[in-house]
Amino acid sequence: MKSLSLKNKYLSFDFSNSQKIIADVKDYIRKYECPLLTIELKNLNAIDAAKIIVMTSTFHNRKYPEGKLICKTQSAIIKNLLSQTSTRNLEFVI
Repeated sequence: MKSLSLKNKYLSFDFSNSQKIIADVKDYIRKYECPLLTIELKNLNAIDAAKIIVMTSTFHNRKYPEGKLICKTQSAIIKNLLSQTSTRNLEFVI
């Protein structure tokens, strides 16, 4: 099973292991120039998606302080949940 794929312009995932997804996104950020990174997490539950978004946002922001992480999620719940955090590089697509 391919764990990481580019569909359209989003990094998307075929599994629900949040630790594996975080590791794959970190590897992607290390290997490629991606000041604008888009990930699709609409197939994950809200808790796993929020965890992945916060962790990858922090890692992405270290490498690209002026970069943007665009997250495609299944509902506005995640956006509302994370709007209170200090992650300033996030944008949500629902």
